[in-house]
Amino acid sequence: MTPSPLIVIVLVDALGWDRVGPTDFLGEELPHRRPLDTVLGFSAGAIPALLSGTWPSENGHWVMYHRDPAKSPFGLARVIALLPARARRSWRVRQWTKRQAARTVKGYFDLYEVPWNELADLDVCERENLFAPGALDGIGTIFDDLREQRMTTRIWDWRTDDDTNEQTFARALAAAAGDGDERADVLFYYTPSVDALMHAHGTQAPVVAERLARLEATLRRGLAQARAGGREVWCMLTSDHGMTDVVEHVDVMARVHATGLVRGRDYHAFYDSTMARFWFRGPLAKDAITRALAGLPGRFLTTSDEERFGILFPDRRYGDAIFLLEEGRLLVPSYMGSAPVAAMHGYDPAVSSSRALLLSNRPLPSDLSHVVDFRAFFGTQLAARRAGLSARLVREASA
Repeated sequence: MTPSPLIVIVLVDALGWDRVGPTDFLGEELPHRRPLDTVLGFSAGAIPALLSGTWPSENGHWVMYHRDPAKSPFGLARVIALLPARARRSWRVRQWTKRQAARTVKGYFDLYEVPWNELADLDVCERENLFAPGALDGIGTIFDDLREQRMTTRIWDWRTDDDTNEQTFARALAAAAGDGDERADVLFYYTPSVDALMHAHGTQAPVVAERLARLEATLRRGLAQARAGGREVWCMLTSDHGMTDVVEHVDVMARVHATGLVRGRDYHAFYDSTMARFWFRGPLAKDAITRALAGLPGRFLTTSDEERFGILFPDRRYGDAIFLLEEGRLLVPSYMGSAPVAAMHGYDPAVSSSRALLLSNRPLPSDLSHVVDFRAFFGTQLAARRAGLSARLVREASA
């Protein structure tokens, strides 16, 4: 009996179309290639959109943190905020607090350098493990689709060291044609290493090129071994967003501080890497902060912008106002870390460097143009595999 096709999905965090799309990166193996528009923001919003086929305003996932004091898993932060400065700055205290929150938060989050007195009023959008069924109740993701089809799926994600993940994924791909315990219907490999290297060194750094070459070699070798064993492989390599090199640092905090407004009394703020989000306690604070940021390389999003980007939340959990920097600009300082980085993402989705990508050895439909289209495309592949399996069973039964 001819084995059914193996489906391989590789999700490479921050690998943009501009970085490898026009090159020969996996060109022979994955000849069908397409840039994909993405959602505004970071992986916290782009990955749920890709996996579920829905916009942030539909699935509730946009950026990592939103204001919800009643549901915050960081209540201990109120006590830590009263400790001496040395304790508040301690990495061990941060890690301990993260471990306590992880008892209830199963998805990915990081405390970064969010101030303790702000953290106590914040919740994270990714409460459940996105790389498993049941993460988005009532909406579902491709992992729910796979479970409904009763397909055996092996998943590698951020919970395990990426070098270890790559090695075990490569072994599973090489063993795809066998009948052992590693036999599966679907292999899903998420790798954050390219994202981390680009942040640290820039999009064109030699270490980035080396990591991409290693990934390319792993896939080339694994696909060849699977085919040599007599099994067809349907492979799709995709990403959540692109990346661009940083050209300027912008101090938004200083502008806001200079207004004389008191954080916590007049307003609340969250300073992401490329945007500042504000919750105002009154119109005077809104006017003062709007004036203070005038002239900086960025703009406040309009309601039309938010609707177009799929981030319009009536409850304003992610901010009453969102100030977005221009491409290549970085908030320094921010709540995401004091050390400046070489490259960043989270800019207007319309800029070329923001685009994600999809490379495949399966034909791509002409209307596939956004990360939210991936789930529907994946659904057509599941249907094609199921139809092929049914047809083969009929042929073998009549033989």
